[in-house]
Formats: sequence, structure tokens, C-alpha cells
Amino acid sequence: MMKAIIRHPRRTGAGDGLLLRTFSAVVGVPVILAVLWLGGIAFALGTGAVMAVAMAEMQGALMPQGIRWGPLVWPRHPLAWMGIVLMGLMVAGAYHGGKWWMGAASLAFVLPLLASLPRPKLKEALGEWALVAAATAYIGILGSHLVALRQGPNGMDWTMVAIFGAFATDTSAYLVGRAVGKNRLVPHLSPGKTWEGTLGGMALGAGGVLLLNWATGLRLGASQIGPLAFFLPLAAVLGDLVESFIKRGAAVKDTSALVPGHGGFLDRLDSIFFTVPLVYYWRFKVMGWQG
Repeated sequence: MMKAIIRHPRRTGAGDGLLLRTFSAVVGVPVILAVLWLGGIAFALGTGAVMAVAMAEMQGALMPQGIRWGPLVWPRHPLAWMGIVLMGLMVAGAYHGGKWWMGAASLAFVLPLLASLPRPKLKEALGEWALVAAATAYIGILGSHLVALRQGPNGMDWTMVAIFGAFATDTSAYLVGRAVGKNRLVPHLSPGKTWEGTLGGMALGAGGVLLLNWATGLRLGASQIGPLAFFLPLAAVLGDLVESFIKRGAAVKDTSALVPGHGGFLDRLDSIFFTVPLVYYWRFKVMGWQG
């Protein structure tokens, strides 16, 4: 029904890929830590900006006739831009909490649908609304948990566990897969992912969660951090596979070329979109539903 038009630079070699990933980490990690430390409106605005680019990347891949600007293809369709604005409302709702968050999420589905009603080509209109709604739910609802998590009790510590636990899993899976990977995990989604890399990444990612539990000062007991150390790396892997599913369906390798060694912002956030909601609700399991 809809074909993507994105074309990206040729794939780099393994050594180049590792060098680019290292460069991105050296530049990106201090920025993440600084914004995390600031918290509040600065973190909400930074998260919203990154999510807006991720939304543009996804919709530029899924919807036709995108506009290339530098390393990114921006969507042309008005509904896509409405989705980006409504995603921003979800971030604002997560910042203010409670009813505002749910209200923004509801508007994200209803307003694009209402905007589609006057269009005479119903099948095309329904398909485009479904794509916008899916992108808004995937990035907006899941991603806005970042702001809600940071706003809560011990928010910086919990958010660091969610983000850097995902990074530890991703990086470990990449390195282990390069070193000893032989058996492909899900070839039709991601030919480069192997069972060896995935299991190694999950094991080392679990160790990363345990280390973060100590380093951040959370110091949760074994019964509280143990299950999270198991399920967080699993969530990271599933998040990675979900984005691979989207990219394969859209016939693109990367959603953009903004993050050296990774692709686009969406390619870097895919695991986080699954680990952050998990940590958000696990926090309530540990601390109760206050805050």
C-alpha cells in the first residue's frame, strides 16, 4: 500500500561500525547524564525533542513522499505532523502526570481519526490514520514513560537503570555476536542477530542492571532487583526486534543516519521504549503506588 523512499549510505564494515558506536557513546552518554541530572522541564523538553525526531523517522519510513533534509527524511503528510504534535502533548501530560497523560494519549488517537473523516478515499485514509496512530502509540505512549519515570521518586536512579541497562544489553549483544555469533536468531527480521549474541547480551545486561542498582544508590534487595535484572534485558531484546519488524516492513535498513554506528534516533531508542515502561511499573511493585 505504502512504500518507503529512504535510501541511506552503504553499510560500514565491522571495525568501522564499532568505531562509530564508540564515538556516539563518547558524545552521547555525557549529554544523557547531564539532562538526566537536570531533570524537570529540561529533561521533558530534551526527551520530547528526541521523540519528535524519532516520530519523524518512523513516519518518513512508513508514509510516502517524504522530504529529505540532511540525514533525515521528514514526513510530508499533515496527519504525520499532527501525530508529532500530539506526541509532544503526551510528553507534557507525562510531565504533569495522572489525568493529563491519559487525556493526551486519548487525543492522539481521536484527533487524527476525526481529521480523516472528510476524505473521500476511505481505505487510503484509514490506512494512513492507522500508521499515524501506531507510530504515536509506539513512540508517544511508550516513550513518554521516560518523563513519568524521571518525575517520580528516585527518578534519576530508576531512569538510569532503564536506559543504561538497555544500552548494556545492546552493546554486549553486539560484541558477543561479533565474537562468537553463528546461529541466527530471527533471520527474516534481523539477519545479523544471533542466539549467541542475544543470550550473551542478556547475561551481561543482567549484570549491568545489578551494577547499576549498586552504582545509582538504589540498593534494592535481591528479591526486588533480581527479577528486574532478568526481565529488563529480555525487554531490551524484544524492543530491538520490534523495531526490526517495522524497518523490514518498510524496506529500510536504518530510519535515518543521525546517530553514527546506529542509524537514527529510533534505532537507538528501540530497546529503551520497552525497558522504561517495565522499570516504571516495577518501581510501583517495589515502592507501592504512591508518587
